[in-house]
Amino acid sequence: MSEIIRADPATIRQLPNGTFGRVNPANETLTVDGGAMLVRSVITTIDPDRAGDVVVPAGLKNAEEYLLNPVVLWAHNRAQFPPIGTCAWLDVQPRRVVAETRFAKKVQFAEDVFRLYEQRVLRAWSIGFVPRKAYRVPSSHHAAPGHYPADRFALRVDEWDLMEYSAVPIPENPGALTVALQKGLVRDPTLRDWLWQIPDDRGGRLHRVDALASLVRPVERDDTRHSE
Repeated sequence: MSEIIRADPATIRQLPNGTFGRVNPANETLTVDGGAMLVRSVITTIDPDRAGDVVVPAGLKNAEEYLLNPVVLWAHNRAQFPPIGTCAWLDVQPRRVVAETRFAKKVQFAEDVFRLYEQRVLRAWSIGFVPRKAYRVPSSHHAAPGHYPADRFALRVDEWDLMEYSAVPIPENPGALTVALQKGLVRDPTLRDWLWQIPDDRGGRLHRVDALASLVRPVERDDTRHSE
C-alpha cells in the first residue's frame, strides 16, 4: 500500500521513486463529464497544509514538458496499478493548479476510479513533484495546533517540476467509501480489495518524512511574511 495514503495526507512526503507527494486539503472536484469520462479538478493550491507546508502553484516550471507525457496515476503507484488516464488540460493559476483528467475507457480499474469521483465518493488529488527551489520557514502561523511542534519549521516550495499527479482514496465524507464498496460501485477486484484495507476518513496516522532537508535552506524569522 502506498505510504502517501496510509500516513497523514496533509503534508509533503517522499515517495518510493524518490519524488515527493502532497495532498492539499483544499483540493476539490469542479466538474464531471460522465459521457466523456472527464473530471476537472483542483490538484494543488497555495494554501498551507496541516504541517504548514506551502507549494506555490505558479512555481510549476515544466508544464509544457509534462503535457508531452501527461500520465495520471492511482496513489502514485506505477508498479501495482495501471495508469488511470491522462491529463487533457492544465491551467496554472496564481493560487491553484486546475487539471482535467481523461480517464481510460474500457479499463475496469480506471472506470471504477472515475465512478468514485463522479459519485462524489472521492475528492482528493495528490501531486508528484520534484522541488527546484525550497525554503524552511517557521510553521507557527500555519501548522494545525496539536499536530506538529510549535517550533518546527515548515517548507515553502517556490519552484518545482510536476512528474505526475494521482487520484487518491481520501473520501469526501467519513464512511462514504465503505458505503460505495458495500453497494458494489467498485468492480475491479484488485482495487476493491485494496480499498477495503485503508481508513475510511480523510486522514490516518500522523507521519512526516523530513526528506527535503538537503534541498532547502533556512530563512530568518523576519522572512515569515513571505509564507503566504
